[in-house]
Amino acid sequence: MSLIDNTSDALVGPPRVALNHSDSSIHDPEHARRLGFRGSAVGGNLHLDLFAPLLVETYGQAWFEKGALSLYFLNIVVSGESVQAVVERPPSPGAQTRVFARRADDPGFRVCEGTASLADHSRSELARRELRTCDESGLRLLKGVKPGQRLGRVQMSARRSEQDVAIANGSNNEPIDWYQGASPWGPPIASVGSTAALMFRLLVGDGRAHHHDRISPHIGDASGMFGAFEIAYENGPVVLDHDYWVEGTVLGAGESPKTEYLWWDATTSDANGRVVARMRHLLRFIKASSPLYPELQPG
Repeated sequence: MSLIDNTSDALVGPPRVALNHSDSSIHDPEHARRLGFRGSAVGGNLHLDLFAPLLVETYGQAWFEKGALSLYFLNIVVSGESVQAVVERPPSPGAQTRVFARRADDPGFRVCEGTASLADHSRSELARRELRTCDESGLRLLKGVKPGQRLGRVQMSARRSEQDVAIANGSNNEPIDWYQGASPWGPPIASVGSTAALMFRLLVGDGRAHHHDRISPHIGDASGMFGAFEIAYENGPVVLDHDYWVEGTVLGAGESPKTEYLWWDATTSDANGRVVARMRHLLRFIKASSPLYPELQPG
């Protein structure tokens, strides 16, 4: 399940090839290069599953019931490159610890970094991070987006058929037996990535194209990229092909020289109103990909 790195006293996952099977937006090699990327960018959500076996090894199966993984992304990985997860040993059993992912061929290349925890997530990477939001009036893509804005409430499920495809094609590059066979909770469960995808579908629906009308009518076809994820289980895990209520709320919007970005929270609840999982997410929109920023578009 893992290799022990005695020099750092950490759990180090095996190298896994990051594969992107989307051809839209920054996942298309030509489009990605026009926007300044090295090639077809792998979505940050595809790195979430790297950590799961190491976190079960660290915290036990309880991690899928009340654990959290909180990551801020630092660098883009191109489809076909190898990555590996690293989980530092907690200072005491069950305590929060530091985690990161790196390129397997270049250990100094950090893909993301953050925290993992069990039960108490109040000091997680994203809980403590300054979100750097601003007055939305100066934004172009996210103009009018305000903190507290509701992003809808929809009944959805994490589909076993889609998770099976992700495992078969390698986009889920670190599967656990529980994702396809019997689990400690009975039926197969959603992976960390599938749990994130369930909540992200609140914004994009079931279509493959990214339609962000729930956020703002100004975004149009601007290319999006994931900047951070926190998946926190309260009464987990998420069971495949089981109906849940998913709802989301805007935390705030901001901008960097190259992007406008949205911080938002989502929850997944069962039929009794019990929260099963939560997500905090940073979604960036690339200014140069939008006609609203003509001065930044590539020639």
